Amino acid sequence: MATLNTYKRALVMAMLCTSTFVGELQAYDKPNHQVFPHPVNATMGTPDPIGSFNVRLNTFKQDRDGTSEYDIGGHLGYGLWEWGGIHLRSLGVRTTPLTELIGLVGLWRSEQKEQGISFISILGLPTSKKEGEEHHGLSYLVGLTGRMAIHNVLTNDVILHYDVSAKHYIAETGTVVRLFTSMFGVLDTRTTVGSTQPEVLVMPAVKVKLFSLGFLGLGLNVPITTTSSFHRQVVVQIEVGNH
Repeated sequence: MATLNTYKRALVMAMLCTSTFVGELQAYDKPNHQVFPHPVNATMGTPDPIGSFNVRLNTFKQDRDGTSEYDIGGHLGYGLWEWGGIHLRSLGVRTTPLTELIGLVGLWRSEQKEQGISFISILGLPTSKKEGEEHHGLSYLVGLTGRMAIHNVLTNDVILHYDVSAKHYIAETGTVVRLFTSMFGVLDTRTTVGSTQPEVLVMPAVKVKLFSLGFLGLGLNVPITTTSSFHRQVVVQIEVGNH
């Protein structure tokens, strides 16, 4: 009987310890699995963690020269290696002449891997008709990226790269800040500086959480310089990802 009581007490203690451990593990794990949205068009400043993914699909209406046209684009990212990863991005299947194959190599990352600096290399593949003075063939871009973050509050990606083919610099930023529990403010910027007059685009947007891994975004992309291929874009985005 004493042995049976001892077994019972041991079983109860084991169950209590297991319950406590699981509760603590869930409490610890919960904030780490709160998915934070990405910018609308800007790529990340650091590589994706291994096994993570992010899919951003855009549809937009673009106005220029008194006419309107519709297009689609998007961004696909997947964490392949600890040291880097590959993304695929299109800023417009018909309206942008190149689809970008983006490679990121992490140079430095914080312990939590939420901040860091990376080397970026982009291969632009011609996928639509060129217009005006746009260069033909492949495009090659190299540069640096960086990410600053406050966990579950704010992320800020900065990308600076040089287009070897077109001989101009492109600077991009993508800032996301939590406004409410399921609503986020986004600001994308893109500046092109080279032999021609600079082009500066600014896109404020809002993203709303639809479900645990998905967001719906609405943005307005407008040029603040006179040199631009369009007057404005109204962008609707569906984002799905686990990072």
